[in-house]
Amino acid sequence: MINRLKYLRVSLLNSCNLNCFYCRPPQEYNEQHHSTNYDKFTSSFKLLHSLGVGKIRFTGGEPTLYKKLPDLIRFVKKLDSSIFTGITTNGVLMRQKARMLADAGLDSVNLSVDTLQKDKFYKITGRNRWQDVYEGILESIKYIPKVKINTVMIRNVNDNEAENLILFANKLKIDIRFIEYMPTKHNSKNSDEYISGDEIMNRLPYTFMRLKSDKSDASRYYAAPDLDIKVGFINPVSHSFCSNCNRIRLTSDGQLFGCLFSGTSFNLFNSLQDGYDETSVKVHELIQSKTYSGCSLLDNNMSHLPSFINIGG
Repeated sequence: MINRLKYLRVSLLNSCNLNCFYCRPPQEYNEQHHSTNYDKFTSSFKLLHSLGVGKIRFTGGEPTLYKKLPDLIRFVKKLDSSIFTGITTNGVLMRQKARMLADAGLDSVNLSVDTLQKDKFYKITGRNRWQDVYEGILESIKYIPKVKINTVMIRNVNDNEAENLILFANKLKIDIRFIEYMPTKHNSKNSDEYISGDEIMNRLPYTFMRLKSDKSDASRYYAAPDLDIKVGFINPVSHSFCSNCNRIRLTSDGQLFGCLFSGTSFNLFNSLQDGYDETSVKVHELIQSKTYSGCSLLDNNMSHLPSFINIGG
């Protein structure tokens, strides 16, 4: 058993139906939905579950574009019904797909909502799809057991909307998490867009009380007397949570990474052709190579790292 391996994040494809500027390389846009062979994913899940994975989150790109997503969820639940399954989605297609995914066994959905303003939504995503996202949120709440909103906070873009976003989530009775704008190969942690989670929290008119959470949870959750929901802050730049990380990341082309900010990986799909035993050793070595220092040690030269669109954010 690999103690550090509990949570697998899977990027099903590197295409999306939005064009968020903080996620993909400049001028790069791809709506062609090239999909990885289903059997490659299922073989990977079998191995990684045998090594300790008990939670799988499907990401992208945009995971709802992967046609066999319901089949993958059903496979995971048949493999072990106790495996927690989730997706992180922009919500554009959830109006059509929420019930189908819930019927397949989906436990959780994290919906990316960076603004409540239609004009700003276009500025961030390059698409006029806010109404689709809103309807997708409502449909998700109907059918999926656990629904949360994720918001990337960007200075001088949406950092003035935090309170309205909390009120929006509170009205819907779903938790919300604010995420620091993270460095990638296309932007630096010193970027003008960066704003710390502490600054956002200090602006808010609430008396927050810290809630207990699992030490491996990326979010610090808070309650407030006048709110019915939890408010979370994911602060990987200002408050690294790397020391308790139990995640591993699989890209759509088979690269297995121990960390979102690590250039170390190997191709799991190719390795599985050599057998489970040899691949298990490679997975163990990858886990052992995790530095647990994350983006706190990054400088401005991150050209070796994959984009969020490829590794799932």
